[in-house]
Amino acid sequence: MNDLMLLREAGPQAPELTPAARSAARAALLDEIAGPAPRRSRRPGRRLVFRIGVATVTAAAAWTGAVLIAGPDAPGTPAESVTLVDFSVPTFPYSLDPAPVGMTPAFSGDADVAGFAEYESADGGDRFTVGVHDEEPEWLEDAYAAVDVTERTEVDVDGVDGRLVRGERDVYCEDGLTVCERSAFAELAWERADDEWVTMSGEGRYSRVAELVAVAESLVDRPQPATLEMGLAPAGWSVQFFKMGRVLTLVNDTYEQQTLTVHVPLPGDVTPLEQLPAGIEAPAGPAVPVTVHGLPARLVPTDHGPGMGGWYLQASFADGTTFTVQAPDAFTREQVVEFAEQVTHHR
Repeated sequence: MNDLMLLREAGPQAPELTPAARSAARAALLDEIAGPAPRRSRRPGRRLVFRIGVATVTAAAAWTGAVLIAGPDAPGTPAESVTLVDFSVPTFPYSLDPAPVGMTPAFSGDADVAGFAEYESADGGDRFTVGVHDEEPEWLEDAYAAVDVTERTEVDVDGVDGRLVRGERDVYCEDGLTVCERSAFAELAWERADDEWVTMSGEGRYSRVAELVAVAESLVDRPQPATLEMGLAPAGWSVQFFKMGRVLTLVNDTYEQQTLTVHVPLPGDVTPLEQLPAGIEAPAGPAVPVTVHGLPARLVPTDHGPGMGGWYLQASFADGTTFTVQAPDAFTREQVVEFAEQVTHHR
């Protein structure tokens, strides 16, 4: 999957899905991102996005001190220049104490949503998600038509009544369409504070009541930074969405056709530095060797049609993890590099 396909498939405008369709779509998306290399079939989980009324999710770039020179106007872009300013990605409001051994979170959300945190074991067999919203979740009543519910009960979560649903649902094969087996799951929701509902979904060992409740009771009010962060952003732009700790997209608040995306591909999807990925076959000019984080990187001017010019940058973090940047042509070459220097990835 190239970056453009990833944005189209993982974008925030997708319609609400049923639990069965969500499971199938998630399995297909994860398998496509992971590429053709043989691997263990991953269990699909329910990707729930929860509304949250927390001040920390404000995502607009603040005028906290502009850096760099403004980029020139370019064909196909509005008559404005880009000015990069300090920027912080929304945080997730909770942490786990103690943190689960061998599991690190990946966050998803958008400009209005702190989103959810997904924790997964190295082999993909054990997984749970944590999300927060300001209303009682509707799925407690009507989201299980496509799965086999084996238990509905109330459980105690730190002295608060929680509602638990357990059952089995389909696990899809590598094609994302064929059902290979059935898998146990558990879903838990409770009102942790006034007008603040927390939901959890567990698979593998976390499909057991005791395991899931233990995680629920380990939640502490300590925000976690996003997995993928930007230290700079164009003034007047805000978060459009972030996905699975690997994709982060900003949008121009006054010109929605302009977006800026950072993508951390899975290892099997990484294109050699001297090659261009699918979708960038017709660059608008020669590749430019640059340096990002002290390592060799490659910057390519792109042209995807009228008004769709821009830049494609492939670079690496200090640990060797590859990331890419796609920026519009309102950026100067120097600004793309300066922006990339301030991108970090926590795993």
